[in-house]
Amino acid sequence: MPAKNGVDGTLYCYPNSSRAQLIQISAQYGGSDVKLASDFEFGVTNKSPAFTAKFPFGQVPAFESSAGCLNDTMAIASFVGGCDLRGGDEITRATITQFMNMAETKLFPAACQVLYPCWGLMPNNKNVVNKGHENIKNFMTVLDQHLLNRTYLVGESVTLADLSLAVYMRDLYTMILDENRRNSYVNVTRWFTTIMNQDEVTRVLGQTTLCVKPAQFDAKLFQQNNPKQQKNAAPKKEAAKKEAPKKEEAAPAPKKERSAPFSSLPAPKLNMDDFKRHYWNDPSEVIHKYFDDTFVDGEWSVWKVEYKYQSELVKTTKTNNLVKGMFQRLETMKKYAFGLMYIFGDEGDQRLAGIWLGRGGDNFFYEDTNWTIDIENFNCTKMDMNKPDEKALWTKFIDGGMDDWEGKQFEKDHIF
Repeated sequence: MPAKNGVDGTLYCYPNSSRAQLIQISAQYGGSDVKLASDFEFGVTNKSPAFTAKFPFGQVPAFESSAGCLNDTMAIASFVGGCDLRGGDEITRATITQFMNMAETKLFPAACQVLYPCWGLMPNNKNVVNKGHENIKNFMTVLDQHLLNRTYLVGESVTLADLSLAVYMRDLYTMILDENRRNSYVNVTRWFTTIMNQDEVTRVLGQTTLCVKPAQFDAKLFQQNNPKQQKNAAPKKEAAKKEAPKKEEAAPAPKKERSAPFSSLPAPKLNMDDFKRHYWNDPSEVIHKYFDDTFVDGEWSVWKVEYKYQSELVKTTKTNNLVKGMFQRLETMKKYAFGLMYIFGDEGDQRLAGIWLGRGGDNFFYEDTNWTIDIENFNCTKMDMNKPDEKALWTKFIDGGMDDWEGKQFEKDHIF
């Protein structure tokens, strides 16, 4: 799991908030332990006396830590993200702040003008929507020129400038900016996909799928979200109409549905969603306790995997892409498995190995033919959790303590 060397605290916000996601991603970079308040109810919790005593304005996101309470998205992201995301000198910090403010005051309002009608949160006022499109176009055009010869917005590494703009831009790229529109902003698109594919970002957001067909105003959804009060009116008397009996038609032959993976197995004691939730949010002892209390051999199994062709691993970027490509092709396996893939060693002499927890007692990669594409390139060894040395290897991976493999020092981790 990510090294925890930042700050610990509780984040209060409503579900699927891009502001909360920005804070969670920043915490990944800063090694901070940010837990979402599980009992938060928007409009209730943030209006309670206990909440307003800590956060007088009653707004969210709100962050509570031993160091104090914060009530602004960019301030919280900066606090939990650490000094590397904030910048190393005064002009760099000021420039990063400039882009963060643009994300909040220019990009976000324009995006809302376009996206809210698609979500049924706002009527389809064409003037408002067209103005939003115009503002987005102007913003993206300037940003595209800025990124002409730059990988990142400020400096030579990811900063809060990149994260704040990219997170606020994500819904536009997934819902509005189809290929034709993306071609107008090739530099922004290249930068956006670079940020979205950072490990720290995908851990929070998962994979980002670019828009194929732009979303439109959903009148039915808007009516559901904004129901009109019906006036009481006397019901009209209508003559009962007798329907002519319909001719019976031959029922079509039922389609043979493909059974879900592992559907023949009984319900397991260990719940994968719960396990992953513990892994990301709780200390190691909580993760191990949950595993020890719920793991049943045969319901789940643990496997060590080692890449067969280690001599081919000569460049870290290519090894990273190898793992990322594998994870993308295993997307449908996520609710059935959890994996840690580590890269060890310097360029030219690397090792790729990992540990996996998956459904059933056999090699779960072979449950679906779509999952076997990459695993054929790995030696897979089933681990016995009753053997101390094999249980110790599992524990060391979960604790983030795998510092070397065959004498090669840890270089990079990938988490499935």
